[in-house]
Amino acid sequence: MIPSPQRDPISPAHVMPLPVQVAICSVGELFGGVERHVLGLLGGLQVLGIEALLILFHDGELAAQARDQGIEPIILSNRNHSLWSTSQALAGILRRRQIRVVHVHGYKATVFCALARSSYSFAMVKTEHGLPEPMAARPLQRFRDRLYHFFDSVATRMAAGVVCYVTEDLRAHRTPGHAGLRTTVIPNGVASMDRPQFARPAELRKDCFNLAIVGRLDTVKGHHVAIRALSAQEAPPDAHLQFIGVGPSEPGLRTLAQTLGLADRVHFLGFRRNVYDYVAHCDVLLIPSLYEGLPYTLLEAMALGAPIVASRVGGLAEVLQDGITALLTPPGDPAAIAHAIAELHRRPEYRRQLGENAQRLQRTVYSIGEMSARYQALYQSVSAVAQRGA
Repeated sequence: MIPSPQRDPISPAHVMPLPVQVAICSVGELFGGVERHVLGLLGGLQVLGIEALLILFHDGELAAQARDQGIEPIILSNRNHSLWSTSQALAGILRRRQIRVVHVHGYKATVFCALARSSYSFAMVKTEHGLPEPMAARPLQRFRDRLYHFFDSVATRMAAGVVCYVTEDLRAHRTPGHAGLRTTVIPNGVASMDRPQFARPAELRKDCFNLAIVGRLDTVKGHHVAIRALSAQEAPPDAHLQFIGVGPSEPGLRTLAQTLGLADRVHFLGFRRNVYDYVAHCDVLLIPSLYEGLPYTLLEAMALGAPIVASRVGGLAEVLQDGITALLTPPGDPAAIAHAIAELHRRPEYRRQLGENAQRLQRTVYSIGEMSARYQALYQSVSAVAQRGA
């Protein structure tokens, strides 16, 4: 049996649609899971009759894809010489649009929205997508990351925000820091997809067993573990590893592949807008992360019915069932990954079965409709509380 996650007391099926004015505020500098969450939620809310305002600090890929969906974002300056002036400009936008609920993602959005509440009252909802992940090992960077995390926590408390976690595992890790605040779990969701609608990329050669990893090239994502797995004796000799994404670990990963004699079997494809093409047509999607929340790459692979080999950590272990919807391996274990790859290499029917089971789970539990309806219910709830307290 495929298990379902625990449900929160919020029940969208019993909440009638109300005209709540909502804004979604994020940074928009990079493009990853948070940005895919924002795009999916915007589309899901549209289906429910809610036209959410999108506020960003960068006119980047997220802004471009929002425009592709027919949503024109408001872009605030990313050169914030004055916290106060920027927060007041934000408050003015929210006041003019009569926004009642602001849904924030990330440190910067949280801080500015908390300060904006000093001159315009609104309810704040915050989604926690994962644990803090320092992008570099330099002492100055680590200090800055800790400082950002501190200000993020203070701002969340200032705003008395409702905190949403994407997994129960994440709530268990973060609850002590949010003691006294209202918290809930709303898993991420994606739209249903079918493989035939996506073209096979030329890089995925039909005479190779194609492994793919999608996402930021950073140590916590475990790309180095996957490269070492490919060098194991048990790994199929026709296996090729495709990295779709960019990040600070790329130079070290290239060196590792070269050192292990794998330069011709490890391919760095960079950022691709057509990422679904690669996920739909790879033989196995690898997620060798050392820690994860609930990555969109996982849900999109499930939606496409791609066979998955993932680490038994965080949201991956919470969503997937070993041997039924994926093969799970201990984090940081190249030999275990090599064994899983070899098993799926010699058992194509098993690959198909895992993919179909995962797809069925995604469509019943981790859909964009389910996620959007639960956020809609939360927005209505916090808006009603804020209006009573006004």
